[in-house]
Amino acid sequence: MPTIKSIILVSTMALLVACGSSPQQKKDTADARLTEEKTKTMKEYKECIKKAKENTAKLDACERLLKANSIGETSQTTN
Repeated sequence: MPTIKSIILVSTMALLVACGSSPQQKKDTADARLTEEKTKTMKEYKECIKKAKENTAKLDACERLLKANSIGETSQTTN
């Protein structure tokens, strides 16, 4: 009976260790999400520019989208 418990315990521990995410995997996932978000923001910016045409107030709002998209770039280059 103790042998079976030991085998189950060792098997469970091995499974948990094997399934854990490495720091590199977490970083890759975060980078992928950041890229997706930047792509989404750029699409919104392009649509905003198309809709704004010559309206300066709307163009200023579009510029805020572009600035928001570049914020992640500055913090990412420092890493």
